[in-house]
Amino acid sequence: MLKRFAFILLVPLLIFPFLPGKGSAESWQDETIYYVMIDRFYNGNTENDNQVNIDDLNKYQGGDLKGVISKLDYIKEMGFTAIAFNPVIQNMDGDYTGNSPLDFMAMNENYGTIDELKELVKEAHHHDMKVILDFQVNHLGKGHPWLEEKGKENWFHEERTITETRESNNQENGWVDGKPDLAQENPEVASYLIDAAKWWAKETDIDGYRLLYMKYVPKSFWNEFIAEMKKVYPEFYLLGELDAEAIQSLPLDGVLDKGQLENLRKAFATTDREMDSIFNRWDKLFETVENPHNTVISMDTETTERFTKETERAKQFPGTRWKMALTYLYTMPGIPMMTYGSEIALNGGEKPDNHRMMNFRTDEELIEYITKLSDLRQEYPALAAGDLELLQTDGAMAVFKRETKDQTMIVAINNSSKTKTIQLDSALFENNQELRGKLNSDLVREQDGLYGITLDRETAEVYLVEDESGLNIGFLAILILIPISFVVFLIMAKKKGRQTN
Repeated sequence: MLKRFAFILLVPLLIFPFLPGKGSAESWQDETIYYVMIDRFYNGNTENDNQVNIDDLNKYQGGDLKGVISKLDYIKEMGFTAIAFNPVIQNMDGDYTGNSPLDFMAMNENYGTIDELKELVKEAHHHDMKVILDFQVNHLGKGHPWLEEKGKENWFHEERTITETRESNNQENGWVDGKPDLAQENPEVASYLIDAAKWWAKETDIDGYRLLYMKYVPKSFWNEFIAEMKKVYPEFYLLGELDAEAIQSLPLDGVLDKGQLENLRKAFATTDREMDSIFNRWDKLFETVENPHNTVISMDTETTERFTKETERAKQFPGTRWKMALTYLYTMPGIPMMTYGSEIALNGGEKPDNHRMMNFRTDEELIEYITKLSDLRQEYPALAAGDLELLQTDGAMAVFKRETKDQTMIVAINNSSKTKTIQLDSALFENNQELRGKLNSDLVREQDGLYGITLDRETAEVYLVEDESGLNIGFLAILILIPISFVVFLIMAKKKGRQTN
């Protein structure tokens, strides 16, 4: 008898399966990327702290690969499906960013060992997260010993300062920040750099590169680089750091669009900015980029001031500004990428202030919001893969649609300083449909031929379009059945116990 009642208790759980958990992304457009500057994240091994000086942000602060490994659960629980890291190759002393290469086929020992990097990649994969490394081929560190090495005279361009010009010769041959500019047109140099890229991919089992300083390197080299990488690793992800339009002439998998980033920072740093400009940028991308869904979108990077700094400058509350911006990032076409610390609204101006140490002891309100957005993006595929249609804007409020063959989502963002309403014509929907809010539990139904979406100031909602639902009698019956069945089970158990005694 007890077994029979136990089975009855399980029936509702079999009829109504568990909610979906966080899963791995099926393609890169489904990814969400968390960017980590290794030295500024978490110190997991004090034995490699010989260059650490926590009193000077220009020096190493102690973060390392062991520290990242210990925080993989933290990153995964926010819903991220990929992690990107700054360059890990051996650097000239003192450059914590990884952008002053010494040896392209050696590990930066301030971060850890090559074995620890392999362990990190393996553990990330066990967490269903992909790993991307930053990789740059433009220059070496200042004062690099190759400058004096016999036989390497033709490995560099003559020293010259880069000026603000579109002339490719100036950009491709100039020295960025006074660092020796590599001559990729030299076959020896090209082979060395491509071999190094292949070596890291083979040794560590990473999933892709974010290619830095791309505009300073000839396109002829990039075409060779991409072809060689894809020949050996066809599924290897190559993300370019340049304006999205440039992807037309290079067979990259994706691009981090700096133009879009600047538009987003301006739009969301404060209230009452018209939304049209950011959607106009998307119109341009759809006209020029073969697959804009693979465009990486972000509010800041390791080379910009923190988005929080922009909000502070505008005398706004950072948490609210971040919520508005993140709602946009997670519901528009493209791959959201978030710089470490954004989840706590980490502040910072120009380098190195924008590279402050991560703080894990802080309020979790924004973390919870990011987790909720991640859950929505993974539960509703239209938010990642659906077609985009801007339905209506009213100043700082916008309503847009993401739609696949099987699913329609409506996203409303009110970035203004007052409550606003946008009316959508019922002709946009099928008969007897409703908009059910999945972010804040709002519900919108047709009234007099219109769907009125009303949002308080600085709020957003993500709606699933579905058939109108009255009272769900079956679901209510289940809710009632479960506690009743449990009580009956306890009574029967008690009676059986008395009989035994």
